Amino acid sequence: MDITYRIDQEILYIAVEGRMDASNADEAEEKIFHIKNANPVKHTVLDADLLEYISSAGLRLLLRLRKEEPELAIVNVAPDVYEVLDMTGFTDMVRIEKAYPRMSVQGCEFLAKGANGAVYRYDKETILKVYFAKDALPEIQQERENARRAFVRGINTAIPYGIVRVGDGYGTVTELLNAVSVTQLIRNNPGDLSEAAGYYIGMLKSIHAIEAEDGEFPDMKEIALRWVDAVALHIPKEQGKKLRALIEAVPKQNTLLHGDYHTNNIMVQNGEPLLVDMDTLCMGHPVFELGSMFNAFVGYSELDHREVMRFFGYDVETAGRFWELALKMYLGTDDEAVCQGVAKKAMVIGYTRMLRRAASRPDDAVSPARIARCKEMLAILLETTDSLCF
Repeated sequence: MDITYRIDQEILYIAVEGRMDASNADEAEEKIFHIKNANPVKHTVLDADLLEYISSAGLRLLLRLRKEEPELAIVNVAPDVYEVLDMTGFTDMVRIEKAYPRMSVQGCEFLAKGANGAVYRYDKETILKVYFAKDALPEIQQERENARRAFVRGINTAIPYGIVRVGDGYGTVTELLNAVSVTQLIRNNPGDLSEAAGYYIGMLKSIHAIEAEDGEFPDMKEIALRWVDAVALHIPKEQGKKLRALIEAVPKQNTLLHGDYHTNNIMVQNGEPLLVDMDTLCMGHPVFELGSMFNAFVGYSELDHREVMRFFGYDVETAGRFWELALKMYLGTDDEAVCQGVAKKAMVIGYTRMLRRAASRPDDAVSPARIARCKEMLAILLETTDSLCF
């Protein structure tokens, strides 16, 4: 038996691999309790992902562990091991979670990626989202809850029906027969973006038409004010004061926002757009949404035009044209002055957000140049911006 461990947010995860029987139960107990005593934390979780067999000697070890650790949990339990634990009554004493099915993305078509995961077509009917974080279960549960809330509010939402293991991480499975992403529509026809933008903005307007309850989702105004606190050390004091005043003056709204709205997050199935990424749902004034959209299509690729190609698979010129067309559709006008005025307000939010992120990643090779760019643009924009509302 091999025993390893890791600590994450004051939880001790002890992984057991192989067989736990009379031949090694004493040695396993010694190792497990040594790990616990050397790493005092709030809770212990036994990861049985690679546990193949457990005998009565192993069960006695678990019983002694549970007496010392009343909140003990055993996760990723294989069916054969779970049957033993259930038959002997352990499922009544200890929180035990069955292992999730395993899937692989090897040979799968890559569709898109977002801030928290990458999406693949597993087969004709199935989409598989693989999360970047190794322990993404809380994130997955929150996204599924957000998807449920959005669905009952009338948003076309693709709700994941299963959780799976992918490598040493987690994924979710969604049934999407023959669906394509808006990103794919753009790549297929970069000369005419009207169809893709129509799906994209149609979905966005349906999201923004919903009023959330107080406290139902994170408030983007409060989050943006924390960005100001983070960037205050990087811009002149007067600029920081004006930036804070502009955001504080944005009226409180419960308008539902996506929070990370770009073309990778929208699938089209039978002529209907479907939202597939729900973990960033929030609420507030739409200017905060437009700020993140500007970053996705323009801001993050200003210093390296290859960035947008890596993220979306279409070039920076196409991304810029899509941003301009999408903004016109959202505002319902072709008036260049109106669109440019709103774009500048979104840019204030976008560059503040980018500056906060770059400043928090000083070891990133691109951060110094991005910090300089954000400071330069904020200085220009704040000079002529008196309100972020539209």
